[in-house]
Amino acid sequence: MMILLLSVCSVLVASATGQQPPTVNIEQGTVIGSAATDGNYFEFHGIPYADSTSGINRFKAPLPAPSFQDPFVANRSNIKCVRALGPGYEGTEDCLVANIYTPNLDNNARLPVMVWIKGKEFDRVNGRELSFRNFVLKDVIVVSLNYRESILGFLCLGTETAPGNAGLKDIIAGLKWVKANIAQFGGNPEDITLFGHGSGAAAVDLVTMSPMGTGLVQKAIAQSGNALAPWAVSRDNLEYALQVAEALGHEIENVEQLSEVFTRTSVSALMGVINDLDLTDNSLAFAPCVERQELKGVEPFLTKTPDQIIRDAEFLQIPIIIGFVENEGTIKSKEAVNSDWLERMNETFTEFLQPDLKFETDADRTAVAQQIREFYFQENAINMSHVAEYLKYHGDTMMVVSSVREVRNRLPASRSPVYLYQFSYSGALGDPFVGPISNLESAAHSEELAYMFHNSPATGASDRDLTIGDILVERWTNFAKTGNPQSTTSLTPWLPFSNISFDFLHIRANEFIAANGILEDAAQNPYPETVNFWNNIYSSHFLDAQSNWSIKDRNDEDTEDITTTESATTEAPDDDDNSASTAVGYTFLIVSLFSLLSHIHSTQILS
Repeated sequence: MMILLLSVCSVLVASATGQQPPTVNIEQGTVIGSAATDGNYFEFHGIPYADSTSGINRFKAPLPAPSFQDPFVANRSNIKCVRALGPGYEGTEDCLVANIYTPNLDNNARLPVMVWIKGKEFDRVNGRELSFRNFVLKDVIVVSLNYRESILGFLCLGTETAPGNAGLKDIIAGLKWVKANIAQFGGNPEDITLFGHGSGAAAVDLVTMSPMGTGLVQKAIAQSGNALAPWAVSRDNLEYALQVAEALGHEIENVEQLSEVFTRTSVSALMGVINDLDLTDNSLAFAPCVERQELKGVEPFLTKTPDQIIRDAEFLQIPIIIGFVENEGTIKSKEAVNSDWLERMNETFTEFLQPDLKFETDADRTAVAQQIREFYFQENAINMSHVAEYLKYHGDTMMVVSSVREVRNRLPASRSPVYLYQFSYSGALGDPFVGPISNLESAAHSEELAYMFHNSPATGASDRDLTIGDILVERWTNFAKTGNPQSTTSLTPWLPFSNISFDFLHIRANEFIAANGILEDAAQNPYPETVNFWNNIYSSHFLDAQSNWSIKDRNDEDTEDITTTESATTEAPDDDDNSASTAVGYTFLIVSLFSLLSHIHSTQILS
């Protein structure tokens, strides 16, 4: 409502040049945009695609978008959803808006549409604002969607007030809004490419695995994130929720009580506690979850794990690009420099094992931890002298291995092409390393964004930097137009991934062809030793995503030595195994029955 009122107040602002601003009529009413200052296209900022989610709707699926009684002036480009920022936070709960960038407002233009889902940490790269100019000038429409993040987007309690996956349901609502209205901005509602980075890439991938995404997306691009990443879907949906409640001074007995506490707690109090959580296993405190299915009036976004969905071939049959940069571990470079992570990893490596591993005993955990440590660090101490190994460990476990796993596992059941890439180019536009590791030269996490989304002119950029940006944008927009990410600027073909040759595109850093100023390799079989190592670990220690709906049941499990929860018995991911584990069905049924009884009992106590 605040967004609507502020826009109405500014509706009388006229163009100083006398030129009429672009005006579009959509289902909600009339929207007034503006001409871009850096190119021949139009911008519409801050259009609500759903209603406010504050108050009792804080953790629920979004409500329909409000109508406009007066023309809506779409000029607010600074609306952000709540997110952690230093010791505090930024943003507002009234944040579900779309920003549209279009080169053509002809209703009959039917241009391809690219919908951008950002990661939780990225509005800027290396101090530069991200700009969609380079994409729009390739004759595509770009839409960016805000969605709820952290606890507001991904508190997953299995209750009617906090069923889970609110942030993903925001994206679905945004895609429905785009499909219903984008023709008025010159777009084709039947030709939508969803693309994103980091946690936004995982969200993109998850949309392709949800029945709610059917008919809304025709192509997808996941950059430095995917649904099989250990952090992408929760292994314990209650762990950090209980920690936050305890830090706020509450003793919690059931999930309904937990939901009530978080609904009435201020955003500043919630984010102040969340900022202090210690996430050494690289999980997200609040992540997408496998939802409870029996909640009345609640449509679930995800009822199976991503591994199960891929194994059962229940994902959308659409072309997809999945990729990573050379040094993804730089996402944890600040922890190496500004905290005690190196020292703690050296002393208690088991604390830093990723969350998708399970162990029969503490001795088993210790033995596997030692095996992993030796693979990455050999006999060396974990300190600043071996920070390169530290970065590789975090990059492999957070992004790289899961990217290769997913393209391999998707392929047997995919009727559409699957593309894989590695970005290894590091130039003047990238995000520099911090502190003592500034002498490392490799492409850092998010570095490709700087070349794709740079403003014009790109200060400090070399001709080679601009060429790499041009090639990336050309490949991405050609993929949006045709489903085939080829480039006329580059001489290198990008072949779909094959389980015979493991084809991928490798965009390198320091070698280049004279004609183009850059070398792209049509490469094969990325990191075979690393992928095989983790396949062996997963063969006996893989823990699938899972959810708990009873605090008592979860606490009982924590007192046992053996990990036995509803998805823990899922078969390990295997490139050659496409069968589902029968044990999962029985275990899930038993846990669901106990959870339902617990839910009924808890409801009786509250009433």
